[in-house]
Amino acid sequence: MNGVIAVRSLLVVDTGLTALVPEVRIAAGSLPQGTVFPAISLMSVSSVDRNIPAPGPKRRVTERVQVTVLARTYPETKAILAAIRKAAADKMPQIDGLSDVTVHTDSAGPDFLDEETGIHMQTQDFRVSFNEARP
Repeated sequence: MNGVIAVRSLLVVDTGLTALVPEVRIAAGSLPQGTVFPAISLMSVSSVDRNIPAPGPKRRVTERVQVTVLARTYPETKAILAAIRKAAADKMPQIDGLSDVTVHTDSAGPDFLDEETGIHMQTQDFRVSFNEARP
């Protein structure tokens, strides 16, 4: 979940992205029923921490975060995805409780259209690495 926080923190401060999708519609987790589009949902897909022989007070974690765009049109979806990549790719945000945070793009998902609702969707994954305190 820390990776989700890191990516969201980058997205909500980017004025190019928030001009397309207001901060209140950039959510960690599932979007509430009745959300106005366009909107963005962020979820953790996987997380791995390195096993090291002599662990110290911190551990290195790599988390894959999926960012899903839901929009009214195909061009709107593509414009938002481009803004998301620009806002978050190859960044090193400062996140409370974490150190040495890096965010890189990973795979992008296919185009989807929910024909019943007319919602266009696509995903962009990010690989987020960081040091966190051991529990």
